[in-house]
Amino acid sequence: MAELIGYILTLDALFTWAGASLVYKWGLGKTQPKANLFFRLCCVSFSTFLISLIFGNYLFLNDMNNAELSLFLIICLISGLSVTIGDLFYYMSLKRIDASRAYPLTQLSLIFVYPFSFFLFGDKVTPSILIGGLLILSSVFILSSKDKSDKKKLKRSLKERISEDLILGVLLAIGTALFWAIAYVSFNQARILTGDVFVSNFFRVSFGMIAIAILGVFQKEYYNGFKKESRNNLKYFIFIGIAGMLSLGLADAIFILAAGLLADGFLLTSTITANTPMVQQLLSILLLKEKFRKRFLLAVVLIITGNYIILFL
Repeated sequence: MAELIGYILTLDALFTWAGASLVYKWGLGKTQPKANLFFRLCCVSFSTFLISLIFGNYLFLNDMNNAELSLFLIICLISGLSVTIGDLFYYMSLKRIDASRAYPLTQLSLIFVYPFSFFLFGDKVTPSILIGGLLILSSVFILSSKDKSDKKKLKRSLKERISEDLILGVLLAIGTALFWAIAYVSFNQARILTGDVFVSNFFRVSFGMIAIAILGVFQKEYYNGFKKESRNNLKYFIFIGIAGMLSLGLADAIFILAAGLLADGFLLTSTITANTPMVQQLLSILLLKEKFRKRFLLAVVLIITGNYIILFL
């Protein structure tokens, strides 16, 4: 029964992340990444606090000694800063490339999860991991290639600008994958240490919000979402805030919760959620009317195939 619940929670996280990625892309068409990031983190901090009061248990803090408490806070800080940097990179990537190209690249986070698990926690790296990794990495080249029609229609100067945006967008998406991997590995360690995902999620999100609030003292654009002149774009901030509450605030927590319910949980849930680009691809075509590219589908298949080879062979 516990495993069935684990699979259900994993699938719920998968669909929530896919839907939220489309909301971010839609909202970023009218707003700036830094302003969106801080507004979203404020919304998510509030929601995770409420969720932690309902489903979490703060009593474990009293049972920890000073060393354990310090370790817990450090882990949450690492996770919070990593997911925040990763989110900012993802927002910046979405400003340069479309969601159906950016989101599959973020699933390269699994490539980074395994080395982190090996060096930090002693997990075994097998030949299947290396083979699966090569398949996943090969998808990067497919996703980063331009359409032939674009090359024919655009002038040289415009093509050069778009090429630069494409390369930077792809690099930012890969950077997102790296920081998200760090965030989820550390979040999972917080779960192992405390047995509670909801309180841990509140702490890590709060650390991210505090870091951005401090950074906003020096870069005022982080506070743009709260200015009067941003009222015309208020609906975009609100929708992104809601998507963040459902994705970062809830889906992240149930994803890690599922990892505790399944055998080989974290690796298994990470692999299952690598199917998210497939769902996101379909939603982006249906809802955002993005162009369907056959090679995107091939790239997603390579990502999924690589992940399953890593897990099952």
